[in-house]
Amino acid sequence: MQTHDGELLSRILTKPPKTVADLLSSNEFTSGGPEAALRVLTVYMAYAGKRLSASRRHSLERARDLLLERSRHPLADER
Repeated sequence: MQTHDGELLSRILTKPPKTVADLLSSNEFTSGGPEAALRVLTVYMAYAGKRLSASRRHSLERARDLLLERSRHPLADER
């Protein structure tokens, strides 16, 4: 799995949930698709822990939900 540095990840994670899901699951960021993006996001959320504001946590949880949906239904994005 290819990933970029933490600075890029920090910039991505400040975007709206759909954008976060799109950017993290792109081949430019991770070569593993939505599953790899989900792992990256989960690790970040666990690491950030209580330092995340409630609104930021909610936004990242929404991005996580979008990635979960994409990993369950990979062809849904191609319609």
